Amino acid sequence: MLFFASFLAGLLVKYNIMLVHIFSARAWPMIASRNIVIVVVAICFILPLLRLRPARLALLLTSLLISVAFMANLWYNRYFGNFLSISEMTTGEGYDPTAVVLRHIMRPTDLLFLMDLLIMGLTVGRRKDPAIHSQHYRVFSRLTRTSARVIALLSVALIVVTQIFVGNLRRGGLTPAELYRESSAGFVAVYGLVPLYAAEFFLDHRADPKPETLVREQPQPPPMPATRALDGEALVAADTNVVVIQVESLDKKLIDYRYLGREVTPFVNSLKQDSLYANNFYAQHVNGSFDADFSLLTGLYPVNRHYSFRENDMSRFDSLVAILNDAGYRTIALHGNDAEFFYRHRAYPELGFDRFYARPDFSQSRKRFHVEGAYLGINDWDFLYQSLDYLEQAEQPFFAYLITVTSHTPFTFYPPQFAQPQFEQLNSPLVRDFFNSIYFVDQALQMFFGELELRGLAENTLFVIYSDHEAAIDTAEYSSSIGFAVDRNLKQPEHIPLLILHPDIEPGTIEKTGSITDLAPTILDILGFTEVPESFSGSSLLQPGYEPVLFIHELPQILYRDQLYVAELGELEKVGYVEGRQAAIEVPPDKQQRTLDTIRYLRELMLVTRRSGG
Repeated sequence: MLFFASFLAGLLVKYNIMLVHIFSARAWPMIASRNIVIVVVAICFILPLLRLRPARLALLLTSLLISVAFMANLWYNRYFGNFLSISEMTTGEGYDPTAVVLRHIMRPTDLLFLMDLLIMGLTVGRRKDPAIHSQHYRVFSRLTRTSARVIALLSVALIVVTQIFVGNLRRGGLTPAELYRESSAGFVAVYGLVPLYAAEFFLDHRADPKPETLVREQPQPPPMPATRALDGEALVAADTNVVVIQVESLDKKLIDYRYLGREVTPFVNSLKQDSLYANNFYAQHVNGSFDADFSLLTGLYPVNRHYSFRENDMSRFDSLVAILNDAGYRTIALHGNDAEFFYRHRAYPELGFDRFYARPDFSQSRKRFHVEGAYLGINDWDFLYQSLDYLEQAEQPFFAYLITVTSHTPFTFYPPQFAQPQFEQLNSPLVRDFFNSIYFVDQALQMFFGELELRGLAENTLFVIYSDHEAAIDTAEYSSSIGFAVDRNLKQPEHIPLLILHPDIEPGTIEKTGSITDLAPTILDILGFTEVPESFSGSSLLQPGYEPVLFIHELPQILYRDQLYVAELGELEKVGYVEGRQAAIEVPPDKQQRTLDTIRYLRELMLVTRRSGG
């Protein structure tokens, strides 16, 4: 019985954590009915088989597979806030995740979730389990007779059918496909976990999009609010170059942060004094780091479970790149990793870039620093230094988009001579390496800006510096998050820095809340454009008015005036607020409706722009 009890307890614990914690399926009556079904099936149909050792071995293997799926989802949810979908399982980031999991994501308490396997492993080999012949087992055996099994099977079927009928009715009577598209949490609450993966496989991955889907007319975006209008007043000269630098994993918390007197980002801190600095700026990090690229370049919010650069024909989106191309800009993207990383080799030409410089375009023989971890590409110092030549050669005005990589988790991709003595006092190797890697990136940026001045490229250039996402560190010594007070498990919005720098732009602070999706309209606003494409979802950070900021996870989040809401099945529910900024603020009805319409529009847009062949 110990073997069976361990199996059942482990299954129930993992199943319920998956439902409530990872999928936010908080339909308690339905969860209770599911637990009853699991217990009845286990006792009536699994327990009788455990007299046989092969059956116990099979159940142990089943428990192992369940635990693997559970731990993968738990760790993925801890980092991204979503469940681990088939898309993420079949499309990696091109690096070994082992070090990331062991150093960054896994916690010692996670080992408790493997206790059931340990007990089952220790008891699986018993040839004669005294418990099998105990009085307790004889009581259970009466429940496993043929007549009892029939009754149990009918009861289980009745419970499942009733639960599906009532649950679906309470969610508007949507078809399974409609409910899957509308809410994964709602789908799991009604149909369960295994059907969710089946739905994803058959609806998203089983077949390539049909040709008629690709030529179907794109959905119309919600009407543009008045707050998104531009005033057409340029803040810089008409021929100003634009350099956008996306820094890997740079927390906003690190700006002006010191450890034992040592600044982690001394150069970026000095830039802040001369910049427009956004105080309430957030990342778009729903599926992966490529969401930041997508948000910046299309002015759209990324959508959960859409690997946009792989799955979508990016030429069907309006883009910042195409707009600047039409305005006479030379547009280039630079990244020290492989061009195929995140399918950028497909997406960037489709978005309109004139040239994409990737790993083969950066000389190994010219590298100043040779660092272990070459799977990430070239280190940021050598990447930025060699990028200077490409900028100097580019026809002006140019738009250059540079993506750094050194401070990518697990944060070991930096030259050891840049390790700072103060940071060696940290107990956490993860935090120590993070600080050192960010410090190295900061010094590389200082070199880059110094060289731009020497080459005469700094005076007539608008600089935009931000991060793709937080570092997601949560230790006693340092935590990336500035913090939200929330009443449920959510991937909280990630606070990142934004610096906008040009000699003609007065330094100051932008208090308006925004995200990377708002960067394209903001850049166009600074350059004096009179309008943004109707399809853009973002708005200029320099214009007055507040619009809700979206994060379209499995359970979409809405941030409005520091209050956090979730959207599910056509309704907004307040679930938290920025710590210290709680207020009795509600999203106005017109903004609520526009927000819900935007979520639906973007999800449909991602489907109708799918590329043939995935």
